Amino acid sequence: MIKYIRIFSAIVVSMILLSSCIDTKFEEPDAADYNSNITATTTIHDLINLYSGSLMLLDTNVVVSGTVIANDKSGNYYKSIVIQDSTAGIEISLNAYELHNTYHIGDLIFVKCDSLYLGEYGGVVQLGSEYEGGIGRIEEPLIKDHLIKSDKGIPIKPKVLSLTTLNASYVNQLVILKDVQFGLNSLGTTYGDAEYQIDRDIPVENCDGNSVILRTSGFADFARDTIPLGNGNLTAVLSKYNSDFQLKLRDPNEVVFNNSRCGAVFEETFEGNLGVFTPYSVIGDNQVWEYSSQFDAAVMSGHDGSDFANEDWLISKAIDLSDYSDLAVNFRHAWNYSTANGTNDVEVYMCSDYDGVSNPNISGTWTKLNGIIYPAGNDWSWVDSGDITISAFGGKSNVYIAFKYTSSASDACTWELDKISIKVQ
Repeated sequence: MIKYIRIFSAIVVSMILLSSCIDTKFEEPDAADYNSNITATTTIHDLINLYSGSLMLLDTNVVVSGTVIANDKSGNYYKSIVIQDSTAGIEISLNAYELHNTYHIGDLIFVKCDSLYLGEYGGVVQLGSEYEGGIGRIEEPLIKDHLIKSDKGIPIKPKVLSLTTLNASYVNQLVILKDVQFGLNSLGTTYGDAEYQIDRDIPVENCDGNSVILRTSGFADFARDTIPLGNGNLTAVLSKYNSDFQLKLRDPNEVVFNNSRCGAVFEETFEGNLGVFTPYSVIGDNQVWEYSSQFDAAVMSGHDGSDFANEDWLISKAIDLSDYSDLAVNFRHAWNYSTANGTNDVEVYMCSDYDGVSNPNISGTWTKLNGIIYPAGNDWSWVDSGDITISAFGGKSNVYIAFKYTSSASDACTWELDKISIKVQ
């Protein structure tokens, strides 16, 4: 027993001696990261105006200050940060990783520009170092010599703009666009191509049809996120590449689309194929709905040297209208060689209980749409169908629209379709 007491006592003494050798003080932040005495000598706007059009060395004591509005935290920016003051914004190229751990959104940064360079990429002025005759990144050992943090930073409030008021003076500034939505054809896709790490351009539009591109890196940590449905507010940094304005998202949570979409909620323009429509032939397998490159439209004709009996449907994929009411269908069509005055040869139907694959005469309760404006039927003139109200299908999640063509051995017209849309009235 005495042996075990001696061993325990030795362990305790060893622990006390060991603890006396341990530094119990935690490392404090490097005070050199902050400097409350430095002041800016010019604005970012005036710094950018120094640029002469070619790579330019800054050899004078120029200091600018700005608040960090973008960094590499989400991966949508790479080895750079963007700072903004009350006059303008500028991107600074830095040859270091994990910049967001040092330069946080909202930090106030002073930049000593002496021996740095002004250059441009894609027509936009950047601040950095010289690299192979162009603008490059400031090497990591030099970063703290040029970028001095202040402890007085607060996040920038975004400028409220519309798609029609975007201009070059707002490049590299934080903006918020209200009452916008993503382009219809982008819905269901992702912000970026994360699998192949390819950037992706997604149109952002307003209800008047104006649009701008949202560009997302395939390396962004939200590249796999699905593009949200709806309409609302989007906060991003405005960028520009040559003549094209672009938005760069910092965080997908800054897309707040809580309102219903405006304009079209479904659209098919038959660009190179039948798109989301599938042909179903009930009678006459030799004549079917096809895409015509000549007319850039979907075309059906029962005439092939002679007239043939046909019943052919062109049926959409399932359309989710559960978030909408007060809807209307619209399309353009041309029609020739008809003697039936439009009501029997060519018809339009909708249904919310079709199984998506079977004979539409067997599956689904199809409702014929009335009030359609038809072409004369004796030439190739394109006619707008007019807006056909389909309020009965609003709020339903499994809606199909179908175009039914019928011909006989003595009467076979040709029907062309294009620009099919379902829109909010």
